[in-house]
Amino acid sequence: MTSKFLQLAMVAVGAALTLGSVSACADDSTATAPITSNPVTTTSMYSTQPSAASDTTSTTSAAPSGQPDDQQSAAAGSQLPATAPNPNTNVPQNFPGPNGQKVGQKGQAYLAALKAQKVTFMGDADNSVALTMAEYVCSERRKGTDPVTVKAFVTASVGPGTKTVAEANSKADKVIKAADEHYC
Repeated sequence: MTSKFLQLAMVAVGAALTLGSVSACADDSTATAPITSNPVTTTSMYSTQPSAASDTTSTTSAAPSGQPDDQQSAAAGSQLPATAPNPNTNVPQNFPGPNGQKVGQKGQAYLAALKAQKVTFMGDADNSVALTMAEYVCSERRKGTDPVTVKAFVTASVGPGTKTVAEANSKADKVIKAADEHYC
């Protein structure tokens, strides 16, 4: 009897919560917001705003091509800024990345095996992804991880540089074989 009462109570509470949430969502508070005559302004990430120093020169200059000033600034603002890295920036000495480490003999042998088989990782200019995959394969072998799991992870890392799933699987097999033979 008490279980039937509890079930009925749970259904009633669920219905009340559902009804409450539906009625709360139906009350749109923005529908009664006052309408004002204040102008709405928008900004653009690529718009060019004159600096304080150039304010005086921009107001006195005329549009040379006969276009209004706002069309010229829109054309100038449509160009994207340069985003090249600063070549003078150095990696800190205590940074734990591949730029501070030298590749050992087994790493060089592994990379040579990958190169001979024409296996590359997309965007891996410094071979950090390739070496990370070798470390991964070897550490998972020591742990006794299922080979299917290892292959799935390696396939996912080489996949972006391939056109088909078969090609990605083939490259993953080559990476695993090269790691087993030359790195582990």
